[in-house]
Amino acid sequence: MSKPTIFLLGTNHFSNHDNGDLIQMKTDDMLSEKRQQHIQEVIGCLKEFRPTKVAIEWPKELQPEYDKQYHAYLNDDFQLSQNKSHQIGFRLAKEMRHDTIFAVDWNKEIEGVPNIGTWTKENPSEHFDKLLQVGKQETSEIAKYFATHTIREFLVYLNKEERIQATQQFYAQLMLLGREEEPVGAQWTANYWHYRNMLIYKNIMELITSNEERIFVLYGAGHLPLLLQFLRESNLCHVEVASNYLI
Repeated sequence: MSKPTIFLLGTNHFSNHDNGDLIQMKTDDMLSEKRQQHIQEVIGCLKEFRPTKVAIEWPKELQPEYDKQYHAYLNDDFQLSQNKSHQIGFRLAKEMRHDTIFAVDWNKEIEGVPNIGTWTKENPSEHFDKLLQVGKQETSEIAKYFATHTIREFLVYLNKEERIQATQQFYAQLMLLGREEEPVGAQWTANYWHYRNMLIYKNIMELITSNEERIFVLYGAGHLPLLLQFLRESNLCHVEVASNYLI
């Protein structure tokens, strides 16, 4: 049976902005000549996927603003930032001569869902401190790998199964945060993190208009465990990953 194909690529944000993540990784200048050559190598590999649409991690409700940016870029009237969506998403879509690029993110505050950062400041937790330390150590190792490898090599590394499993382990252990009467880790993970990724998955699937669709999706690597799970378990599409095109 013919099915559409989704290629999900996890990456770092590249732009070094404060995006609200508990643990953030800093990168060097993505606009440097060396890194721009690396990006061009990645785009050359990704073109082999022959995407019919390119989807990025930007809020869906701001699609008109991204349309303006992308159309200006098509007309050589827009300077790309270091952000992953510009450096990979915009450039790949332009190379494929797409008329638009698709924002599929959802990320809003939900009433009643605890803020992990605020809660742990008011409620010191040895469990959280240990988990945060492990997360920072892993992020440091990832940053060292990035500093000494090409972006293509880095993306292959970041999308390996063991790295995806490490990410899922972090969230599985975060669920244990809190007390019996206030299980903030489980509440946050279920009511925000899982819910957010469910809506992202829904937004991606709504881009499909035929079984011939080949949709490239660029997202922060932290989303890989859940998005890959939802896409594969749906049985509605073929799923491709970095190792299919970047090795």
